[in-house]
Amino acid sequence: MAKLASVRVTRLYGPEQWKYQFELANAVAYLIATLLGLVGVVLFLPAWNTAVGFWCLLVALLLIVLVNVHDLYAQLAGFDFRLPLATLDPQLALVEIAAPLVEAIGGLLFLIAFILFLRITKGEFDSIEVAKVTDHAYSLLIAGSVFWLLGSIHNSFQVYVNTDTRVQFMQKTMSVPMLIACTLFLVAAILSFETWSLPPIAIIATKTAIWIAIVGAGLLLFAAIMNVIRVLQMREVDHTGGLLEPLRGGAQEELERKRDEEEVLLDRQKYAADVEEGISYKDSVIHAEDLNR
Repeated sequence: MAKLASVRVTRLYGPEQWKYQFELANAVAYLIATLLGLVGVVLFLPAWNTAVGFWCLLVALLLIVLVNVHDLYAQLAGFDFRLPLATLDPQLALVEIAAPLVEAIGGLLFLIAFILFLRITKGEFDSIEVAKVTDHAYSLLIAGSVFWLLGSIHNSFQVYVNTDTRVQFMQKTMSVPMLIACTLFLVAAILSFETWSLPPIAIIATKTAIWIAIVGAGLLLFAAIMNVIRVLQMREVDHTGGLLEPLRGGAQEELERKRDEEEVLLDRQKYAADVEEGISYKDSVIHAEDLNR
């Protein structure tokens, strides 16, 4: 899973006073997910507990989907869900919005695939259904790998001009391992697809696929660790007055202009409400004095 690592100033993972805490929680959740994913894949090795491996992967994939959905929300909330701004800043659409969306879809496909595998191991399908369900599950694995690879390519094309050098360096230490890992996952999914005619070749391909997946999961774990460090670095850069990346193509200016207009409108509405309330209060006082007379 290629977790989106954005350094946009507009990202908003939670309320303003808690946004860094929510972003750090998001990064830690992804770290836990990648750790569980690595454990789950290792348990697929011969003589290990495959059932526990399936459950580890299911929990990991569920966390990955939630992390990406939260990440997508953070990007959209950062510019007040004003989707027309994406036409001014193509990278906003292709990276900050498309990448977490694609990754969430890929994680969901993986999740469905492993649920099917778990049901097969429990014997919930008859002999006729097993072959069809297995083919569908492997197809979902390949499709999920393609979505993850697409998302990691989106992440690799993040280009920043104003961002602090340290943050940009850490960006690459995450995006490159993620791209390699997602490529390995795709290779492993293809190798594990049960279409090999000779049993010896199928056994070798399956073992090779597991080891390739282990390497990919290890790279994702490394990227997750760097993601946590990146969040801490970005917080430091923000507090020390360092530069993070604004929206481009006039999108940042348009966002600020819209927010200023809304703020002025709210002030006018509040003033009008206060004036009306003051007049109503004055009328009630005059009416009460007239009654007393």
